[in-house]
Amino acid sequence: MPSAIESQGILLKCTVGSPTGTLTTIANVTGFSGPGGSASVIDITNLSSTAKEKLMGLPDEGQLTIDINYDPDNASHIALRNARKTRTRTEFTITLTDATATVLTFWGYVLGFALTGAVDQQVKASITVEIDGAVAEA
Repeated sequence: MPSAIESQGILLKCTVGSPTGTLTTIANVTGFSGPGGSASVIDITNLSSTAKEKLMGLPDEGQLTIDINYDPDNASHIALRNARKTRTRTEFTITLTDATATVLTFWGYVLGFALTGAVDQQVKASITVEIDGAVAEA
């Protein structure tokens, strides 16, 4: 039995309409990266220490990058562009393809929405989301 899950079928959603709007599937997703993050290290070494002593700081969930085939008429793409423009805190979910359909839920700010194009290719976009707070898993 494989110990992995497929990427095909994963759903990414964001709120459309306002920060408390309807969660809508982000259309034409071709890939994503994140959430991921780290925590700072707090040095608590003192003059009595015989080696460095440390505590873990608060976790920072980092960023989510979403790659899409861009459609300027799609409601989810319009909502993401507007969230960047208006600096609106937006809810996101990622539903995985495991047996229990694990859902990651978090809030974030759309920092970037960069379009790319080339000869014999569709117009693509890369969306960067700065995660605000914890990522809940259900």
